Amino acid sequence: MKKFLLSLCLLFSLSVTDLVSQGIDKPIYQVVTYRDTALLGTFNLELFPLIAPNHVHMFDSLVSTQFFDSTAFHRVVPGFVIQGGDPNTISGPMSTWGQGQPWQPTVNAEFSTVRHLRGILGAARDTNPNSASSQFYICVASATFLDGNYTVYGQVTSGMSVVDTIVLSPSDANDIPLQKITMFVSYLGVNDSVPTTPSLVAPSDNSVNVGNAQYFSWTAVPGAVMYTLQFSTDSLFSTIAYERTAGTNSANATPLSGSATYFWRVKSNNGGHESGFSNVWKFTTVTGAVTLISPPDSSTNIFINPLFEWSPILGADNYQIQVSSAFTFIGTNIIYDQTGITSTSHQIPSLNPNTRYYWRVRSFNGSTGGFYSVKFTFETGTTTGLITAQEDIISSVYPNPSAQELTVEFRMKEKESLKLKLRDVQGKIVWSQAYPFADELKVKIDISSFSKGLYLLDVQQGTYFVSEKIVVE
Repeated sequence: MKKFLLSLCLLFSLSVTDLVSQGIDKPIYQVVTYRDTALLGTFNLELFPLIAPNHVHMFDSLVSTQFFDSTAFHRVVPGFVIQGGDPNTISGPMSTWGQGQPWQPTVNAEFSTVRHLRGILGAARDTNPNSASSQFYICVASATFLDGNYTVYGQVTSGMSVVDTIVLSPSDANDIPLQKITMFVSYLGVNDSVPTTPSLVAPSDNSVNVGNAQYFSWTAVPGAVMYTLQFSTDSLFSTIAYERTAGTNSANATPLSGSATYFWRVKSNNGGHESGFSNVWKFTTVTGAVTLISPPDSSTNIFINPLFEWSPILGADNYQIQVSSAFTFIGTNIIYDQTGITSTSHQIPSLNPNTRYYWRVRSFNGSTGGFYSVKFTFETGTTTGLITAQEDIISSVYPNPSAQELTVEFRMKEKESLKLKLRDVQGKIVWSQAYPFADELKVKIDISSFSKGLYLLDVQQGTYFVSEKIVVE
């Protein structure tokens, strides 16, 4: 958009702090417009001190000094906006309209989730988000592509037909009306209305298997321009797990944790007041995201038939693994996709040697998908991995979980030495030992100094290999 600058901000009877702390009384203004010297019409504005207090303060200060009087609407774009408020439009050359003056103070951006709908008043600026000054625009149609990039600080409350007349004025190639349209702005009073409390709609109370794709909705409140959505893990909301605002009566809640119970509520905001919070509903999320274990992230020289391993997830009874040739898991990038895996490890057929791959795992409860894990990457080498052979090599592991000492009994498969490694979830080897061949072997591992968490015990003997999950508590 063309640069829209604000003018000199003079003292105002209410400070910005006052506006924020009160959170009430939206100021109302009357805008009387003229085409040349003929009365064109009048429309009213109300501002949003609870959403953009600095911009409201600036606008009111300018009105109090009659700054806007005799300035023109210098840009009219049908189906989009009208804009005005540049002091250059009073008596400056038309070529300077919209450029503002360097002596004008600016206001830092106060972006919000309020939507750019018909009748919305916003602060015009240049490419610098903090360059707004006296110039403002009024949307004559929805312009939601501006959401989050321009500061909304008010709306037209009556007289939109006059705004429509202005935007349809004949204009030149620069969108400047061929006949000058001037304004005179005066303060009328305040709107101290309080919005009603919304009611929750979806997902219904006590819903289960709620994921990040779920949209939460509630009843629309007349006059509300923004809503606050809160989530907590306790019904009293003593701690807020997640909070966001929305410009409509629905929003998603990314990110949520898996296998968790949440409580949620909503309140409305009309730009000056907030309602009380709605009733409280609860829901339970889908199964959580696993922790990937092996191959470790960014690892190299991995077998071309790798064994993938991940942590178990509470409530999950099966898993899906995907391997991709690119970071994005879409279309032909996905070169392996297996569902219905009931264990927390899976070996796949041969991959290409010396190739980079990406992998992730998704938990499931029955047929209901949970959250995907983070993505790990690895690079293959040229060799084939050892045959996995859970049967018989490890006779027993006890106690597991354990906090002090772990006992592992083995029944060896080949007349080869036994090599043991204990890895943490990041793939770091925290303990290793080799033992000569014996028909049966009992090994005691001191884990008292290890941090709590999940570990993998890698066992290799000749061509046989197996990993056993160990929990240190």
